[in-house]
Amino acid sequence: MAQGRRIYFYEHAYLRDRQLDTIRYWPRDEVLNLERFADRQGAQVSRSRALYGSLRPSWRQRVPLLNVKWRPRGLPADAIVYSWGAIVATGPFIVGLVSPYALTGYNLKAMPLYRRVLERALGHPRCVEIRCMSKACRETVRALFGDRIHEKAQVHYPRLHSPRRAGDGVPTSGPHCRFLFVATQFEIKGGAALLSAFRRVQEQAPTTRLDIVSHVPAARREDITRCSGVTVHEATFTREEIRDRFLRQSDVLVHPTYVDSFSMVVLEALSEGVAVIATDVYAIREMVHDGVNGVLLQPPLSIWDGCIPSPYYSKLEKMPEIIGRTDTSTFEGQLAKAMLTLALDPARRHATKAASRDVFTTEFTARE
Repeated sequence: MAQGRRIYFYEHAYLRDRQLDTIRYWPRDEVLNLERFADRQGAQVSRSRALYGSLRPSWRQRVPLLNVKWRPRGLPADAIVYSWGAIVATGPFIVGLVSPYALTGYNLKAMPLYRRVLERALGHPRCVEIRCMSKACRETVRALFGDRIHEKAQVHYPRLHSPRRAGDGVPTSGPHCRFLFVATQFEIKGGAALLSAFRRVQEQAPTTRLDIVSHVPAARREDITRCSGVTVHEATFTREEIRDRFLRQSDVLVHPTYVDSFSMVVLEALSEGVAVIATDVYAIREMVHDGVNGVLLQPPLSIWDGCIPSPYYSKLEKMPEIIGRTDTSTFEGQLAKAMLTLALDPARRHATKAASRDVFTTEFTARE
């Protein structure tokens, strides 16, 4: 990383923990506005949005627009503006991307309209860095903008604020497997399929337990009452509370999502030495190595087809309804089988947990 630069982090109204961590870990002597983020908490999906319309696209997503930010007034001429998902109209800038479709407000119809404009902006010397959150994101950059922009883009995985120290051991698994599901948006993250799979798991491993940290729709509450061993917790915890109260007390994170671009809870599970069962959606395969630190399953539907949007991407607001109409029984059986593989074999479960910690230490401990 270059030294002696002056970085101004654009003060977006909505920033997640992973973005705030980028600021907190940046060399302090380079950041011009660090104090503006000192006490800021990462944005979370509220209960009302999770249950009643968080998938409804905003007008910015409906209208094909280019995501452009104006350079804040009064900055030194050499100051570099760091923005997430947007190019900056004038002066030097860095752009951080979870997916390059953020550059058009996740509007697929807008990308063909602005692709050449974005290619020129990203390839211009004013664009100092293109920082992709994952290899999948970088491959999407290649698919959209070609090899020249792909070469300029670099992968910078999220920094974790306080992961388990490298010298800490992975807690030994007890005789009873503890599963965990963490997702504010229950339906689109595969919560219903998980409930069905867990009922099958309990038939063969009745002492297993499942903690659900989510905003669970009322229609699913009856399903939960018929399933012993499940405890539901409202998704009102801080990330530190999720880590201390749940991740560090769990053996296996189950994340059967249909919509993720990058799942921070999976990365945090790795850092805490938790095995992971997840779907192969966008960047998740970079964290879950099938048969090593968990199990990677093909989802019955997904907004991604590899690193390219699938037809479901433009139907995001209808995904809960689409999921409800989809036959997921085969997937539920595969999910139950993967869960039983770890639930019934404590030695294998512990080895898989230790592998998660090894994957994190080897591949995700930042070296910047």
